[in-house]
Amino acid sequence: MSPLRVLSVDDETLALRRLSLLLRAIPNIDHVGEAGGCAEALTKIDLLSPDVVLLDVKMRDGNGFEVVEAISRRANPPAVIFVTAFENFAVRAFDSAIADYLLKPVERARLSQALARAGQQLRATDAEQRVAELQEIIRNLRSGAESGDSPFDTEFWLKSSAGIVRVPVDAIDFVSSEDDYVAIHTATGSHLMRGSIRRFEDRIEPDLFVRIHRRWLVRKSAIAEVRKAKLGSAEVVLRNGKRLPAGRVYVKQLRQLIEGSAARN
Repeated sequence: MSPLRVLSVDDETLALRRLSLLLRAIPNIDHVGEAGGCAEALTKIDLLSPDVVLLDVKMRDGNGFEVVEAISRRANPPAVIFVTAFENFAVRAFDSAIADYLLKPVERARLSQALARAGQQLRATDAEQRVAELQEIIRNLRSGAESGDSPFDTEFWLKSSAGIVRVPVDAIDFVSSEDDYVAIHTATGSHLMRGSIRRFEDRIEPDLFVRIHRRWLVRKSAIAEVRKAKLGSAEVVLRNGKRLPAGRVYVKQLRQLIEGSAARN
């Protein structure tokens, strides 16, 4: 049996590095290349003709669904495995014809299982059928957009010691930066999610949270009080009693937030 030719697509260098290391450890896999965005992915798909594409959902120059739409118009498209943080608007695609999806951070056993499933799909279907299945995914996504689904995440599905836990955005008190992860803090506990605070901000509806420090992002409705501190700095007190120091460069934004709320009341 010929090795399965795999292209990995992600705009995070660390995520690509992790996939590369995992793919090296899986038998009968030929990791033919990497792409750091949607445009590069389409170029590499044409150039390398992979059997399978490991495709990130959200990237700086677009999203994985745009890549799926583009390759659905091609004569012999590869199988697609989405790599995702369990984004709510992708569920319809996962339930239809997508080969599989992987939850970040990707684990070797799960990746191996997904690739085996993709290989089975390739052997069981011809190019015409794969085109039809990819077009079904696009119809499902467009149907969701027409029904008024928000393009922003309203909840996150995160790993916990007990498995996977659902965390609504309106249950998050604040988010903190933890190296290559962010910690999602709620009234019932904290959970780690791979990525940066900036990427978290891109995924949620604007104006729900306010940055108070380079390491902390706070939900506006969770703020009970902003207190002055020494030398022009400030301290944010949350409704749950948690206190967070505000960076000096963010104090002006906090004051504008408070003044705006006071004016509306």
